[in-house]
Amino acid sequence: MLHIEKVNADRKEVLKNLMTLYLHDLSEFIENIDLNTENGLFEFDVFDWFFEKEGLNPFFINLDEKPIGFILLQSGPYSNQEYADYVLNSFFILKKYRRKGIGKLACRKFFELYPGRYAISQALSNIPAIHFWKSVYEANSLNVYEKPEIEDGIKVIYQYFKTNSDDTY
Repeated sequence: MLHIEKVNADRKEVLKNLMTLYLHDLSEFIENIDLNTENGLFEFDVFDWFFEKEGLNPFFINLDEKPIGFILLQSGPYSNQEYADYVLNSFFILKKYRRKGIGKLACRKFFELYPGRYAISQALSNIPAIHFWKSVYEANSLNVYEKPEIEDGIKVIYQYFKTNSDDTY
């Protein structure tokens, strides 16, 4: 059974461990993601903010009550409020669970829990992520507006869409 669960502070270390796997995977596509040479881990520099600041929320993607991935969601002052209620900062599924429909199902469940206007981006070099998100939009019949941007020196493509309306963005 797939379940989305807000990560409590007592499970912060589990999320931190999953984050290093996520960043390792991303390092294949984004050159400036690198290993911390002091501890041998990939680290997200604002990780603790997701447990300290209102508007930043971490979620586990659980399968049969064990975490197999996560979602980091930005809202309020951490979203582009003119265009999006939510910015999906990060989405990750462990490799052994990919290409089985689990990621698409997790997105569907998440969008049902948090309906609204979304912004999601992928590095243009991350072709697998771009294909995944296009399949999510198609599976959920979402009307998407795309806009290329440069973010922290990285060429990205943003998608904007609404989950609670049939109207185009």
